[in-house]
Amino acid sequence: MEKFIKEGDNVLIVWSTQPGEDKMLSALNTIKTHNSTGTVQLENSQRLSIGGHTSSTYDVALFGLFPSDKSYSGDVFAEVAKRMKPKGKIYIKSSSDDSTTSTLKLSGFINIGQAGPTESNTGDAEEHILSAEKPSFEVGSSSKLSFGKMKSEDDNAKKVWNLSAMDMNDDDVELINDDDLLEEEDLIVPDASSLKADCGTGATKPKKACKNCSCGLAEELEAGKAPEPKAATSACGSCYLGDAFRCASCPYLGMPAFKPGEKISLSSRQLTADS
Repeated sequence: MEKFIKEGDNVLIVWSTQPGEDKMLSALNTIKTHNSTGTVQLENSQRLSIGGHTSSTYDVALFGLFPSDKSYSGDVFAEVAKRMKPKGKIYIKSSSDDSTTSTLKLSGFINIGQAGPTESNTGDAEEHILSAEKPSFEVGSSSKLSFGKMKSEDDNAKKVWNLSAMDMNDDDVELINDDDLLEEEDLIVPDASSLKADCGTGATKPKKACKNCSCGLAEELEAGKAPEPKAATSACGSCYLGDAFRCASCPYLGMPAFKPGEKISLSSRQLTADS
């Protein structure tokens, strides 16, 4: 993995299981032969947050350099991303590409891909080297959005005329008199009769109120309507036919027959009961 290191790079080697002092010194010397002017730092994955590493320090980070290292969590990759410079490279020797790729994406890395195959140090299966890149911006940085900018006013645009409450006392403001807006016809008080609707009036048509009359014509017609005479009726309904059809107690006994509904006046003698 030393072929990915350039002269002057600051390199961070992350390990998870203690590989032994001789293996660590061997890896350190191998990298320094390719990078004599840069720095090389070895750190345990569990001590990244407490190791005193400053942000944006390293150009390259190496994972899986020792055979005992197997996999790393997203928290470890996130801590490494904070310590790397923008556009810094990370190289991981791993046999499980799918899970590692997903973890790198969730940790904020981009441009994830294969950097090349390598023979396994344990002789089991062929391992692959994944490469990823930190974005060109720092972790937690912010940027202004283009659509959040205020639009510059156009000098040629029409200005909107407005009148504030402060302008009401200005002597230069001329207000229109409300009375000047009224004509002489508007000042005449209308007669109540002129407000009534022309409901069925004419030479041949009598006045007739509408179904939902609201002008008062319905009440006027109802008040001036003559009461209809109530037709005279009897209990048996045959008093007008004559004595042959009348009851023994009929008050019309002895009177001639009359037309149905005709008003019959009884004398005081007829209204007095026989003693």
